[in-house]
Amino acid sequence: MTSREKVEAVAIALFLEHGYAETGLATVIDACGLSKTTFFRYIASKSEIIWYAFDEHTHRLRRLLAEADVREPVMTVIRTCVVEALRASADEHGIWMKRFIILDNSAELRAEESSQWMSWADAVSGYVAGRLGVSERGLVPASVGGAVQAAFLAALRGWQTSSEPASELLRGLDADLTPLCDVLQGWLDRQ
Repeated sequence: MTSREKVEAVAIALFLEHGYAETGLATVIDACGLSKTTFFRYIASKSEIIWYAFDEHTHRLRRLLAEADVREPVMTVIRTCVVEALRASADEHGIWMKRFIILDNSAELRAEESSQWMSWADAVSGYVAGRLGVSERGLVPASVGGAVQAAFLAALRGWQTSSEPASELLRGLDADLTPLCDVLQGWLDRQ
């Protein structure tokens, strides 16, 4: 674990125990045993502890989509890339899920949540738009991005109390996304 990961792990444990809004940055810094200067080398703000990994995950999804084989069906690529992006985000300590639980249960973080999830959906809709040669704000790309994002979010919410290992959850995500992606691929094929 890097020093940044250690700081994040301590902060996330505190957020889960005391609540995100109730845990001040000074408490996190003290619990980490770092000076403010050292702490801020790793983390710029309290919300970054949660959003940094989310942003990295979204960038990873965009990269995987950009590198995907365009000979594959659009929705096969999207399903595969969504699962693979999450596989790369998942860690053996479950910090990724703890971070999501904090995000999903914090009113303070919800103020930023919409723009973050919109960015995630835009990664998918941008890929669809590129493959179809249309605007990503068009009906079809935006609908696909929104549908896949909603299914992904629902799956994450369903996992909050699961004790299954990440590998099983990822297999489940792939299986859960398959019927949706099959339907959406049929719709794309008619465009």
